[in-house]
This record gives sequence, structure tokens and C-alpha cells, in this order.
Amino acid sequence: MRRNARIHVAKTLPVLLLVLVQTGITDAAEHAAFRAALATITDEDLAQHVGTLADDVFEGREAGSRGGHASATYLRKELEKLAVEPAGPDGQWFQTFGDNYRNLLAMVSGSDPKLKNEFILLTAHYDHVGYGSRSNSYGPVGFIHNGADDNASGVSALLELIQAILALPQPPGRSILFMLWDGEEKGLLGSRHWIENPTVPLETIRLLINLDMIGRLRDDRLEVFGTRTAQGLRRLVARVNSQQPIDSAQTLLPGTPLLAGGLLLDFQWDVRANSDHWPFFEHDIPFLQYHTGLHDDYHRPSDDTHLINTAGMRRVTQLLFATVVAVADAKELPDFRQAARHESQGDRHRFERQLPTLPPRLGVTWDPKTDAAGAGVVINHVVYDTPAHRAQLQTGDRIVAIDGQPIHSGNQFRAAVLIASGETTLTIERLDNKTPVDIKVSLPKNPVRVGISWREEEAEPGVVLITRVIAGSPAATAALRTGDRIYQLNGHDFSGSDDLLEQLATVDNDLTLNVERRGRLRNVELHLPTIPDEPHPVETRPTAPRPG
Repeated sequence: MRRNARIHVAKTLPVLLLVLVQTGITDAAEHAAFRAALATITDEDLAQHVGTLADDVFEGREAGSRGGHASATYLRKELEKLAVEPAGPDGQWFQTFGDNYRNLLAMVSGSDPKLKNEFILLTAHYDHVGYGSRSNSYGPVGFIHNGADDNASGVSALLELIQAILALPQPPGRSILFMLWDGEEKGLLGSRHWIENPTVPLETIRLLINLDMIGRLRDDRLEVFGTRTAQGLRRLVARVNSQQPIDSAQTLLPGTPLLAGGLLLDFQWDVRANSDHWPFFEHDIPFLQYHTGLHDDYHRPSDDTHLINTAGMRRVTQLLFATVVAVADAKELPDFRQAARHESQGDRHRFERQLPTLPPRLGVTWDPKTDAAGAGVVINHVVYDTPAHRAQLQTGDRIVAIDGQPIHSGNQFRAAVLIASGETTLTIERLDNKTPVDIKVSLPKNPVRVGISWREEEAEPGVVLITRVIAGSPAATAALRTGDRIYQLNGHDFSGSDDLLEQLATVDNDLTLNVERRGRLRNVELHLPTIPDEPHPVETRPTAPRPG
């Protein structure tokens, strides 16, 4: 990665979304073959490749240097061992350019007669900065910069991916081009040269997947760039990630998320000219890029093999393998999304911002110690200018019933207030009079049955982002959070906010939401209350945000 990189940590659905959601392996034989191919990605092989590429013998793999050429020769021999097809000009391995620079190109031809003329590009740069200089090193210069993470890690993963793909009974439907770039550290020279002298028509490229620095996985966190360059990519990556095993010995169950197995994905909105995705982005080609984050050894001699997390590399490579198979086999893939050109991390923060807390429906707080008594809740504060204040409720009042239903705990009381609507009767006991008294309060006429608000996700059709969770609601009880994304309701897709609201309007008391949080999918069970005199109510429909 270049030194100037700054990485910050159903109704009818669009055809694209259906394609991406349905991508998967369901046949038992295919499942077994997929697992066998996945098992070829091992810690030992990854460590061996990184250790070789980051050895002093290659003198930091500077583009055009003796060490750079020697590392390219090693990689060519590894490609020949794998028996993958050369894909350079005139059927050669190398595409030469510039000042003695060399890209290495290989290909696995697709198996589908219609899709094989479309291409998925899987890329990584193999050069580094040699002995370092003041323009490309954080020092000390004059020592070999082995670049174990940058980018022996990405190259090693790419070699393992080729092996895994070739281990499948038949290749995926689309053809896969493997590109090992030279000169990335000198200004993306290899990828820029290829995009100006492509070996396949640019219009046949459906997706680029770039690997740059994936060797330092920490706290399970993986940065993913480019999901907003085409609609539906985040959902695809999250679905694949949630099916990944913790290690290759575990059973992989497509369609059954393994909650402990998926990586924590940080989906970045920024697109910068800091790696080899950039020339393709400039030509309206969607991309994904994976990165385990910068560190203190970046562009220093200390970026060495002993610091590589090989087990983490294997998990990232497994995710990449499943992603490549999914996109290469998808019946259709999305076109480039032009809005991605103008989006930034600032836009992400604004879009994901939490909505303010709603005004209180009643306007009281209560002493939690009174819950233990099991007979109502005792008010310890009345909020000014709320229904409770206007009804002249007082500190010390014990609320023992709402609309005739006895109150036994604070949680039950909160839930009852959420579903009460309009004129509501509170039965209270006052300190100076133990005889229960009924007091009428006028509550808002939009009862809360689920307890969320959301925004639509333009880059992900049929997905909404939760922007508010109402305290005490079924959503809060189920531990939903702002920032969660809803993908399905009771196993069914929805096309957008209006469709989701209509489905909520007809749902019974048991509700299952398929929810994504940081790239991990899970099913969340909610038990919804029945609101009197309204068999299937939902909240009102302001234009924004949408409540549920």
C-alpha cells in the first residue's frame, strides 16, 4: 500500500438484490466440494508464502530492482505449480512496462457458456519499497523493508485462492483473472498500465477484488472498502461472512449464520487513490478491497514475518474465497453506482447518526426499588409539560394499574405505557390516601408496538438502517441497537420502507428480524404486544424517519 494511504479505521425486489441474496451453495455434493476446497487454505501455506516473499533475499521487492525481479520469478514458478493459465499478452505470464517493471497475469476460465466472457478480477501488488527512501519510508532508511504485511500478505492469500478455486470440481461460472501488480508503491504503476493496456475488454469486468495488507487481523476487525460502488455488495459480503467457520475443520452451513465465526467488518465509505482499486474505480468498475488496518510497522524495516497473524490471514482468505465464488456464480451482478464518487466517511457518519430520543409518552420516572414489592411503581419524578404533569400526577404516587390491568413491575409498566393510546386510565394510590383513585391522562395516539425508527439504505435496496430504539420496547428488549440493518422480516425480503411497514401491519405477535451488525447476520426474535381495539397496529408514518 502506498505511503500516502490514509485508512480510517415481499414485494418485487430489484433483480440484483434477489440474485445476491439467493447466491449460495445448497446441494449436498456441492457443499462437500466447497468445504474441501476451503480446507486447502491453510495457515502453513500462507506462512510459507509470506516467509519467502518477505525474506531478505528479495531485498524489499522494489519494482524494477534485482529483488523485485527475483520475487516475480518466484511467483511465476508458484503459478506454474498451480497449473493455472497464463493471461498476459500473447499467452505469457508477464506484462512488461516502464522501467523494467512486470505485472504477472493468470486466469481460471469460467464454466458457464454465457458467463465465461465476463470477468472477476482478483488482484494484489507484490512490490514493496526495497531499502526505503525519504519519499517512501518512515525509517530508518538504508535497511531492507521486507513488507511482510505490505503486501506479501495479499499476494500469499491470492496464491491460496487460486489453489482453492482450482480444487473445486468445476470453476465458477465467470472467468477469474488473477493480477499481481508491480510498481504499486511508485504510484499504482502496474494497475494503471493494465487499465490503459487491458488484456480483456474493460466492459467485461464485473467486479475487482483487491487485497492489500491483510496480515495483521486484530480483534477480528477487517476493513472493507468499495461496497457502495454497486448496489447490494454489503449484503452479499455480510451474508458470506456470517457463513464462515472459525477454522477449516468446522462444518460450513450455507444459509445458517455462525454467530461466532464471522469477522467484524468495518464498511468504509471513502474511496481514495491509495491502492490498485483506484484506476478501476476511475473507469466505473465496481470493487471490493480488504485491509486489516495500518500499524506502526507500516513502510518500516520492522514490517516482518514474525508479526503476521497467519490464523487471521486464513480467516480473511476464507471469506475472500467464499465471496469470489458467490460473485463469480451469480446470475447477474450490479453495475457501477455513480453516487459512490461523492460519498465519504463524513457522509457515513451523518447517515448513521442516531435520532434524538422521543418526548416521553407519559412523563414520569419511578423508583426501581419498588419493583421488588410487585405491586405497582412509585413515581419519583414528574417531567414538566407532559401528559403526567397535565394530569397532575405527583411524586410518591404509586401506579397500580393501567386501563384496569394490574402493574407488577417497572418493565411491565413501561411496556403498557408504550401501547396505550389516547385517553388512558391510571389507577394510583397516594401517600395521603391508600384508597385507589382513577386518573385520566391523554397519551399520544400512536402506540409503539415494535419500537424502532429507520432510514432507507440507497446503496442496499431492501435494507433499512435502525436509527432509534425506544427504551422498554420489544426492540430494546431484544437488544436491537442503532446502526443495525434489517434484511428480512419473518424470512421474507421487503422492497423498502413502505413495504416493511405494510408487512409489520400484518404480522402477528411473534416476529423474527434478520439483522446485520458489523458484517455479522443473526436472527432476532421479538414478541409483540396486541394493542386493544387494533388487531395489527403499527405506528404512524411520518415521512422521515420511519418508525416501526
